[in-house]
Amino acid sequence: MLYLLLTRYLFDPLAWVLYLLIGGLVAGHFQQAALQRGLTIGATVLLLCLLVLPLDQMLARPLENRYPRPPLPAQVDGIVILDGGLNPRIFRSRGVTGENASTMRMIAGADLARRFPAAKLVFSGTSGRTPLQQEVEHETAEALLLSLGVAPGRTIFERTSRDTGENLVNCKALLHPKDGETWVLVTSAIHMPRAMAIAQKLGWKMVPWPSDYISATGGGALRIGYPSEGLTDIDRALHEWIGMVSYRLRGKAE
Repeated sequence: MLYLLLTRYLFDPLAWVLYLLIGGLVAGHFQQAALQRGLTIGATVLLLCLLVLPLDQMLARPLENRYPRPPLPAQVDGIVILDGGLNPRIFRSRGVTGENASTMRMIAGADLARRFPAAKLVFSGTSGRTPLQQEVEHETAEALLLSLGVAPGRTIFERTSRDTGENLVNCKALLHPKDGETWVLVTSAIHMPRAMAIAQKLGWKMVPWPSDYISATGGGALRIGYPSEGLTDIDRALHEWIGMVSYRLRGKAE
């Protein structure tokens, strides 16, 4: 709960702007004109920086550079795709998959499944809060994997995990990976350092296979044409940095 509060409210970049504006309103109510002006200017400058500067690139690049895709081994025993959110509400109402955070992970996982037809394929986790939401989310995942050419019945669904720590713990308990087996971990590049740190803590040797990068390999220009498009990625990067610190402090990651 504390982790969610920190990442969704305290460290959300747009929330900082809102907090400064609220502070300005409070200062104005108490007739603190200088403080009100300072807080309002601070909110304006911060919002401008968030919109124009390539902060998403600067925050994401160190995380995404940590685990580049390695050469694939000759044999793969299993492939684990971590859930990132599938927007099941769209699937339930329209019968097709909507925009979601897991699509690129699943494309990468399905590609590996085609390359290694004998490997186990596992989709782990759910963001649904109720049994119905979880059921629809896995219906969405199955439909998307089928559309990507994965044979019906091939995918093993680990249906109980709600966060990255539970993903790896529950998958290991479900799959019982043996020493000497080769398992590939598929998730977003920005999420890979946290996921691999948890796997290492569990003693589960995995090959990282990152997908859907946010950052380029270097540089980053000012955002002029579409200044708001980087806000979500700034939030994702902050979420991962805070997650790495949180998991290590709690002894859940190396």
